[in-house]
Amino acid sequence: MSKADDRTLGRDDLIVSSYTLSGAPVFEPPRFSFTERVAAAAQAGFAGIGVAIEDYAACRERGISDTVMRRILDDHCIRAVELEFLQNWWRKDERGRGAGANETLFYAAADVFGSRHINVGSAGPRGSLPALEIVAEHFAALCDRAARHGLLVALEFLPWSDIPDVATAWRLVQLADRNNGGILIDTWHYFRGAADPAQVRSVPADRFFVIQFDDADAVQVGGYMEDTTQRRRLPGHGAFDLSGFIQMLDGMGVNAPVSVEILSEEQRARPLDEAARLAHDTTRAVFRMARERRGNT
Repeated sequence: MSKADDRTLGRDDLIVSSYTLSGAPVFEPPRFSFTERVAAAAQAGFAGIGVAIEDYAACRERGISDTVMRRILDDHCIRAVELEFLQNWWRKDERGRGAGANETLFYAAADVFGSRHINVGSAGPRGSLPALEIVAEHFAALCDRAARHGLLVALEFLPWSDIPDVATAWRLVQLADRNNGGILIDTWHYFRGAADPAQVRSVPADRFFVIQFDDADAVQVGGYMEDTTQRRRLPGHGAFDLSGFIQMLDGMGVNAPVSVEILSEEQRARPLDEAARLAHDTTRAVFRMARERRGNT
């Protein structure tokens, strides 16, 4: 098994989210090429990168083959471990058919890259989902399909949605009852939402599959979507209690990799190497400080 095929990652491994190095707004084509982003992530010290499914499809459309993308990753000794973002997987209408097409792309990418997990969720407003029991049936089926490709399915909760917090995400994962179904906990969604440690501690440590990591100002500016896509900060450059968050997860024994996800105009404007280096180094610094403080208490 090559390094790029090894899907094992733990709490000291950092992933750089697809959006952190895209240099472009969410859902728009990246400003930097796939090769440039892979090289910058590897140079900064990341163990893996994330790939948005729209980016993967665009690369293929531009004639960049799966073989070429895999060679780029292998040449830089880095893995494309995270694929995102799948939604509408519970629908049976036209949007559901679009989700099915995207899901097929996810699996094609996973088979090429040896990816570890796919990020899924519901980004719509409250009232978008059917009953949780019905959603859980679809989630279970999605997990079964993903398992054929060796993938974990990381369910991301979003505070404005029908899956707004850890408790709801965990209930859905429990109802689905699949070993490869778990939770993605993003610091922005946690602190801008319920921010309830009791909810987090009610979940078995091994069912947290991914930690997405970022910071933000104390006061939300604009609506949820504006704040989450335009105003995230580098770790340690905002007001979130990231040290307390890290200590909580460490105390539980959570052993999930950390995906650094910085979405902001400031991050997008940075030169690529600087964007990668700052995302990596500020995250390492916050984790180091949190663990030093815990050791001194």
